[in-house]
Amino acid sequence: MRIEKNLKRVFIYIFVLFSLPFFLIAQTSPEAFLGFKAGADRKLADYNQIQAYFQKLDQESERIKVLNIGTSTEKKPMIMAVITSEQNMGKLDTFREIVKKLRDPRTLSPEEAKKLSKEGKVIVLITCNVHATEIASSQMAMELAYKLAIGDTSFNADKILQDVIILLAPTTNPDGQQMVTEWYRKYVGTKYEGGRMPWLYHYYAGHDTNRDWFMFNLSETRAVTKVLYHDWLPQIHIDEHQMGSTRARLFIPPFMDPPIPNVQPLLWRGVNLCGANMAYDLQKNGFRGVVHGRSYTGWWIGACDDTSWLHNVVGLLSEMASVKVATPIYIEPTEVPQSYYEKRMEFPDPWPGGWWRLRDLVDYELTLSLSLIKTAFLHKEDFLYNFYQMYKNSIEKREKGEPFAFIIPNMQRDYPTTLRMLDILMLGGVEIQQAKEDFTAGDKLYKAGSYVVKMSQPYKPYAQALLEKQKYPNIRQYPGGPPVPPYDNAGWTLPLQMGVTCERIEKPFEAKLEKVEKILYPSITPPLESSPYIILDSRVNASYSVAFSLLEDKAEMYRSKEKIKGEGFKAAAGSFIIKNTSEIQKALPGLLEKWHTKAHALQNISDIPKAPLKQRRIGLYRSWSSSMDEGWTRYAFDDLSVPYTTLRNKDFKGTTKGKKTEKIDLKAKYDVIVFADESTDIIKLGKPSPTSRWARYFTAMPPEYEGGIGKEGVEALKAFVENGGILVTLNSACGLVFKEFKAPASNALERVDRSRFFCPTSLLKIEVDNKSPIGYGMPKEAAAMFSRSLALSTRVPDAEWDRKVVASFPEENILLSGWLLGEDVIARKAAVVDVKRKKGHIILIGFRCQFRAQSHGTYKFLLNALLYPER
Repeated sequence: MRIEKNLKRVFIYIFVLFSLPFFLIAQTSPEAFLGFKAGADRKLADYNQIQAYFQKLDQESERIKVLNIGTSTEKKPMIMAVITSEQNMGKLDTFREIVKKLRDPRTLSPEEAKKLSKEGKVIVLITCNVHATEIASSQMAMELAYKLAIGDTSFNADKILQDVIILLAPTTNPDGQQMVTEWYRKYVGTKYEGGRMPWLYHYYAGHDTNRDWFMFNLSETRAVTKVLYHDWLPQIHIDEHQMGSTRARLFIPPFMDPPIPNVQPLLWRGVNLCGANMAYDLQKNGFRGVVHGRSYTGWWIGACDDTSWLHNVVGLLSEMASVKVATPIYIEPTEVPQSYYEKRMEFPDPWPGGWWRLRDLVDYELTLSLSLIKTAFLHKEDFLYNFYQMYKNSIEKREKGEPFAFIIPNMQRDYPTTLRMLDILMLGGVEIQQAKEDFTAGDKLYKAGSYVVKMSQPYKPYAQALLEKQKYPNIRQYPGGPPVPPYDNAGWTLPLQMGVTCERIEKPFEAKLEKVEKILYPSITPPLESSPYIILDSRVNASYSVAFSLLEDKAEMYRSKEKIKGEGFKAAAGSFIIKNTSEIQKALPGLLEKWHTKAHALQNISDIPKAPLKQRRIGLYRSWSSSMDEGWTRYAFDDLSVPYTTLRNKDFKGTTKGKKTEKIDLKAKYDVIVFADESTDIIKLGKPSPTSRWARYFTAMPPEYEGGIGKEGVEALKAFVENGGILVTLNSACGLVFKEFKAPASNALERVDRSRFFCPTSLLKIEVDNKSPIGYGMPKEAAAMFSRSLALSTRVPDAEWDRKVVASFPEENILLSGWLLGEDVIARKAAVVDVKRKKGHIILIGFRCQFRAQSHGTYKFLLNALLYPER
């Protein structure tokens, strides 16, 4: 009897031992966890639920490990799931080390690389929901993780996960995902169901979350970049998106022309291989309406997926047709455009129309994601060895027309901004060296301390693309016809945007160089306490940040009208002159150290022409139309510690008490009011003109979010200027001044046809009057980012007006980087105008001088408007 009991115990022990892997497999499906199926009509999981579900999978399955990769702008944890076999999970560091070795062929022979390609595992990164309203992929990610964990796939998951490591980020915009879900839930069952929010779905960037992938302004971008190019080094990366509703059901690569020339041919072949396999698997499973080779180009726009190309990573984009967030839509067959109704080689199976649901998006995305994982498995060794081979080409091959290096001289107008640019390059993986001695390159002498970026390095395509000038191909709809616009940027050259001198060197040179491991900001020694006055150079953006802080502490301050020469320094016109009091002596050392900038001592200022400067009360208008440019302006202000108050529509309107209405006095509260890039109709009425290209996308919102500043607000702004206020308008917001103020200026490009003038997001040369208060600190020539921008015409004003052209386009050779057709249309036209109206000023900045918080080189036009000296 005792023997039988012992045998029974042994049997139970063996059963449990062999059953353990099955018990460890995830048991909880998304449907069981959420109470509804992912993608169900009018149902959404928010980020808190998504995060909790992934943590549960981590607890239940040995195949899933959830990592915290960073923190969002609004302090939410950013998670990423690692999904692979149980055996691989214990050796993740080993496999990461293998791909790090493959990335640097300088220490690895081809034979060693082949051996490592056999031993290693291919790493696939899937990023979802960077655009928060494109929400399907965040729902799909839960089901994808679950299916891989339990093996509910069309392929043998046990086998494939032995060779593939999947990195799955369910959303790279957690703040926006939560925002969109909460807004949607609030209005389900009302006429606002599925409508837009009255604010950006990222605190600063909105849709531009996917244009920050070389500037790294956003904490979310930095977190994912660290995964991509520092910590995990995936060989394949897909970023999953959504698009409009009525055309194709899904876009996947191959991309359409033009390709960015820096990308290696082998990379494009890898992209096309993955895209073709996804299309095949989708078609095999009955998914219709899949297109390639349309709409989305091979030209870089600084997005998440296409930045991968420049790092020799197979970067893929998927774009699903959208529903109204989670609300189904019905599309009449006649509403499908003809070009998506007819069969074409890149579109062989059109979708006929009908009901379209969030679950449809989830099913398509599940299929394409699983297909990509299968392709990674089938070509595992190829992807790993090609990873090595492309880096080897980057280091060893120099194509015709490629430079040898770029040099950033140590003598710069704005050294702290130069160091910031170098920091940005290094975050993207660029290798930088610094000269230990003087050297000669291209028949020019460079001083010790200059920085060198040689093109022989693993991330050569990326480094070259950022540092060189772009020339977008002249592609027309037909010979002699109108231009075919790029998807976004035509040019982006980082040194031009940031106002940094960077010189292209064609021929090899010798120099004593040392690799930079970290950008070191110089330690700052403040001026002697005995100095009566302190000087901050207006050429340095950080000087403005210090000035703002000191003005808040009631510093006595002036701006010079001419250049200042002192012992051992020169400062540009518009530099800040600060009386050195005991309070300044306490505050200044910490501020100089924080902003990495210098201050100079001066004994006497009696001979310096100057104007007093007082603390400015700054207001920044924020409409309910979620302007990305307003978001980036807020970012720039916060980044530079500019004090400001957000103004809403109500702040431009008076108060009513009984039968009496009291008008608003803006000048009593503010000295400067800034309007970022928005149309006149949005600002005044809260909606676009019926003839606007955006009118069809503009849906009604709850009453509390409707309207603009109205006629009352316009009149209040007029009074504000006439009483001494400074009104600043950026890009399209200048139209408010043209239309409502009747200022002596207009937009020379109004009603100009695209066939006559065309400039898609490119860098153009401007000539600057840097003795004018708005031009203080600027060089005589600068680069302006022209993006649906203006060319300003001025005219002789009447008695109550005056105007001063601060910056203008030259007569010829206007294009610096990108694409420009019809330069004669804007030649000699103004780009920035200082308009005087009675006691006040209107500053017309005809382009986005703070463009996506990238164009630090033209920040000063805005900063000078905020710190306009007294007269």
